Amino acid sequence: MKAVRLSDALGAELVDFDITREHTPAEQSELRRLFREHHLLLVRGQALTAQDHDRFVESFGPLQEERVGDGAGYVTNKEDPRSLFGKETFRLLWHTDGAYGERPGIATSLWAEEISETATPTQFANAIDIVQRLPADLRDKVERNRIVNVRDTEFDRTYERVPRDELLTTEDPDRYVTCEHEVLFDPPHLKGKAIIASEQMTSHVVDASPEEGDAFLEELYRHLYAPDNVYVHHWQRNDVIIWDNIALHHGRPGGIDLDTPRHMRRQCIDGWWTDDGGVIEWKFARRKVRAKQD
Repeated sequence: MKAVRLSDALGAELVDFDITREHTPAEQSELRRLFREHHLLLVRGQALTAQDHDRFVESFGPLQEERVGDGAGYVTNKEDPRSLFGKETFRLLWHTDGAYGERPGIATSLWAEEISETATPTQFANAIDIVQRLPADLRDKVERNRIVNVRDTEFDRTYERVPRDELLTTEDPDRYVTCEHEVLFDPPHLKGKAIIASEQMTSHVVDASPEEGDAFLEELYRHLYAPDNVYVHHWQRNDVIIWDNIALHHGRPGGIDLDTPRHMRRQCIDGWWTDDGGVIEWKFARRKVRAKQD
């Protein structure tokens, strides 16, 4: 199984891998090894089915239990009842899926069923390897600080974070899902810890003034989202990507043109297969946006 690096920061393309066939336990083990090494794997240029996509993703762990439609959800700018987030048009700030709960997801996969080569790309930042390269004083703060991650369940605010003042003054606290985390999160399937503070989800730093907390986060993000720590993926039809949702942050650098097709099938896992035949059970946090009231 040949893996060719996509960038110095992260990622590899599987150039001799047939995604449409069954794979042996040894091949599945090698897929997981490459995933742990590169944090993102790309399969490109093959005609596949939903069953092929599911089988590939299930090589890494049990498929998510909460599924819709044909067994997955969609990230799309089309009208589609299977869409997980409505018709997507906004910029998507850097984040880790499910980081507003105790357990962010281990892995997410997208299959570009229908897409224009000029469609908005997806960008990925390495949140685990960067830790060792941080300046000593910043790394000390990263190791000591705790943050609060938030999701607004009324509006899917992918383009902005929920400010601290909004949490403190809201008359509807049930609208927000929050979780306090250490800045460094311990993944269940990897060695080393990853930064779970993110541009979209982190509201504030615990026990720090707003000025001090924001200054710390801004400094951290300058390193985390620096160009040399980022891979930008420009989509082609039938691209399949699976990425480590804890080791990497992801986002979209701009909005989405409704006249440019961007229709992708999304699949996730609820655990991680171990090479001895066991499983690490890991159902990640999910909270849907509330239905609007008339």
